[in-house]
Amino acid sequence: MDFLKRCSNFFFGMECLGCGSTSEYLDPWFCPDCKAKLQQAGKEPRFPNENTACLFPLDQRTRRLVHALKYRSLSGVASYLVRQSSLTKGGILAGCVEEWAQPLVFVPVPLHPARYRERGYNQAERIAAALATITGGQVRRLLRRRSFKVSQTKLHRDEREWNVAGAFTEVPAVKFPAHGTIVVVDDVFTTGATTGACISALSKCISLDIKVCTLLFDEPASAAMDFAADQNHVWDYH
Repeated sequence: MDFLKRCSNFFFGMECLGCGSTSEYLDPWFCPDCKAKLQQAGKEPRFPNENTACLFPLDQRTRRLVHALKYRSLSGVASYLVRQSSLTKGGILAGCVEEWAQPLVFVPVPLHPARYRERGYNQAERIAAALATITGGQVRRLLRRRSFKVSQTKLHRDEREWNVAGAFTEVPAVKFPAHGTIVVVDDVFTTGATTGACISALSKCISLDIKVCTLLFDEPASAAMDFAADQNHVWDYH
């Protein structure tokens, strides 16, 4: 265990991603205090509508973790957050998911190929894989992204809907599930424009119930402030 901790500190540094303090007890990204607060936040998932579940509210800690997932190539953050959520240990979200028709088919929101080449992986796929591991579900790539205009974080509600309108379509010749529940997976739910566009594309090909599950829920009114803060924050990519 000590060897693994030393390796983690070597690769990821000893700064807590939650509060920025230096600690020898990272796991590997959060200090004990931030981990405890993260687990507490995980006990209060958000439900923006009857078909959408978000594992955590967006706050300083969860926001920094998701940005590390997206921009610092720390893909393991996806499974880390899922394990700390109420989806585990009989929490609130676990009870909700148990009511969904089985099997659960997790469909990650696809990245445009250009963005995939830039990032090296699709964070939604990593989240979907973590969700499938916890619930016994499966991950299917049923959608592809055929257009990308600008990042959703830069836009207001109406602009977000326009930005992703018609952006997604089914993967050619794919076999769609005949039973269970389709769960569209993304990192952050703000207005629902992106996941809504995915649901629209899937609804043309399938008649199963479609749910949405994301790591974070970001209040739409705060999205612009979050984007501004992202631009002002200096990330250490080394």
